[in-house]
Amino acid sequence: MFREFFRIWKKTGLLSEAVKEVEEMLLVAKDMFDFSLRVLMDKEKEREDIYQIDQQLNKLQIDVRRRILEHLSLSPQQDVTSCLILITIVIDVERIGDYSKNLIELSHKYPRRLEGKYIERIRGIEKEITELFDETINAFKNADIQLGKNVMERHARLAPLCEKIVEDLIEDARISSKMGIVCALLARHLKRVSAHLKNIASGVVNPFHRLGYKPKNWR
Repeated sequence: MFREFFRIWKKTGLLSEAVKEVEEMLLVAKDMFDFSLRVLMDKEKEREDIYQIDQQLNKLQIDVRRRILEHLSLSPQQDVTSCLILITIVIDVERIGDYSKNLIELSHKYPRRLEGKYIERIRGIEKEITELFDETINAFKNADIQLGKNVMERHARLAPLCEKIVEDLIEDARISSKMGIVCALLARHLKRVSAHLKNIASGVVNPFHRLGYKPKNWR
């Protein structure tokens, strides 16, 4: 369903602009995520204000909502379900922006360099989520159902890895409390970003009532 409406939206006024703004939101959110991790993990200098970038993301979300509302006001019988999918997607994108802010705030609370076996595991997950971001953007831009399913499958593999880090931290009596808290929060934040990307991808794959869930015919 989404693929069919997506082709129509690319050609129509208000919804065409809304789709472009969602694509822009995804790119802004990816930049925020990459930037926040460089600051936290690599101690890169904060050359940008993450809160100002987040305001840009919020403005885009408001614009998308306004355009959809105007579209439905003019054409109340047209593609309501797909408009709801689009609104749901922008909520997930906005939440990724919030987690990026959380990562920056975590770097302020723990300014020392992050090292050790847990950080190496987290870096592996970070790399995968960066790739997941690119796949999610492409899945949305091209209404690619198979690529959307790939994103959902990759999240299903990543989530347990994040949880395993938290479980191991709880059992590790040798790690300092500060480092344990930082690693646990980082693992959870990464898991949530991955989950929001999965939700966005599910908007390409699933009907509205199954957003965020596995397709019924999933193996």
